[in-house]
Amino acid sequence: MKTLTIFSITLLSSSFWINAQYQPKKITSREEYTHNSTSITFPLKIQKYNRSEIYAFDRKKTNIGVNYEYKETNGNTKFTIYIYPAGSGIEDRLRNEYSLSMKSVASFSVNGVSAIQHAISYFNSGYKINGFKAEFIDKSSKSNLSIFECGNWFFKVRVTSDILDSTELANLDSGILNYFNPVRLVQVSHLKSKASIYFNKSAFIDSLMLGSAMGSAYKKIEWAIENVDSLERASGFPDMYLDLQIESLKGFVNFEKDHPDFSKSKFTKDYLAQLNLIIDSGYIKEFVLEQFNMIMIIPENTVCDFEGFKNWKLENPININLQERFYHIMYK
Repeated sequence: MKTLTIFSITLLSSSFWINAQYQPKKITSREEYTHNSTSITFPLKIQKYNRSEIYAFDRKKTNIGVNYEYKETNGNTKFTIYIYPAGSGIEDRLRNEYSLSMKSVASFSVNGVSAIQHAISYFNSGYKINGFKAEFIDKSSKSNLSIFECGNWFFKVRVTSDILDSTELANLDSGILNYFNPVRLVQVSHLKSKASIYFNKSAFIDSLMLGSAMGSAYKKIEWAIENVDSLERASGFPDMYLDLQIESLKGFVNFEKDHPDFSKSKFTKDYLAQLNLIIDSGYIKEFVLEQFNMIMIIPENTVCDFEGFKNWKLENPININLQERFYHIMYK
């Protein structure tokens, strides 16, 4: 499978959530600093980069950010490592956190930001962790943001430089990952890939909707078990895969075909009719990618026709919103 898809986006400046009860506090340390919850260490210096500040974003210092910097006469390079709790291992966790991080970056820009973004992954000791990366487009400097889902933790890297070229920046990114090896976060505290399903109130509108939601959820879990290694699932539920989402939608509509006599409301009838229409049109890939803002892992050699999909929607208005969930899947 190919885990790289590149496209351009523009994010306009927006507000972002701030913990009103705890303001970031600087941690003073003149020696190697250890994040107690994970045993990840931060030395005073990594190659030519000097550690400048350490910040805690909660009282227990589980949520931290550590800055490293190298200054030259013609500019400087800075990177920050963030390690913080990821919360419950619910589907969409990585996508939502990535989106929040992007909004946070955009909030500091008057004119918004533009970026090329793509799915990324990191392998070590048989484990695979998935992430997403944004490479920001700026004439004056180069910068990027990477975030990985690591079991009970998020590992985020922010790099900014006005002296490195693209190759040097990529090498720095790779070097940071190899040095800190975020797979260790999974090894410290991994998720158990026995899935739990929580159904929302909207799934109980009628018996057919509930059955369809169950069929969709079970299909996701089945696809994950059959297609994703257990050491990868230890990092989080693999909802980033395009094929998983497509198969779950097919599972959603197939329940009606197997149970035509189940009672259904007008909402369920219309919802299933639209979903079948999208699947039969051949634009299911484009529909799912658009719904999830292209933040997905796409199989290699996947060909999409977004222009054709756009024209198809003009004659076939669709009001389905996949962000309005009938259920949630969670790894504990």
